[in-house]
Amino acid sequence: MRRLKGARYYLIFMLLCFIAVSGYYFHEVDRKNSKVRIIQTKIELLNDSLSIGKFDYYSIQQITFKLKNTGEFPFIIQSVKTSCGCTAAKYDKKPVPQGETTTVILEYKPNSLGYFSKTADVVCNVPEGYVRLKISGEVVEK
Repeated sequence: MRRLKGARYYLIFMLLCFIAVSGYYFHEVDRKNSKVRIIQTKIELLNDSLSIGKFDYYSIQQITFKLKNTGEFPFIIQSVKTSCGCTAAKYDKKPVPQGETTTVILEYKPNSLGYFSKTADVVCNVPEGYVRLKISGEVVEK
């Protein structure tokens, strides 16, 4: 009889855990299916890939990308995610009105010699959800 009581408490505990987990799952699904309208715009990017060429290991390089809002709505950069810690991004967080231009500056600080290729994803309100910028070059010791 004692064993049966323990089994009963175990089953009740498992049932409560299942209900809690399934409630959380359905809550997450409902949040994903909710209708949130994101106003998207279009941008014009002169270059999405730039080569720095050869430069000294002890120098920090800054590469500027210009993004022009060619859409109907303000262009908003939410964040810039770089591919590694040796690349940092600087950008204006203010919305860019239609017809205006903004810049994203990638600052590359070498951590090794040789050829490199890095990316930065500009998370913004374009149809794709982001714009990928690429930089490459060769770090040499002078």
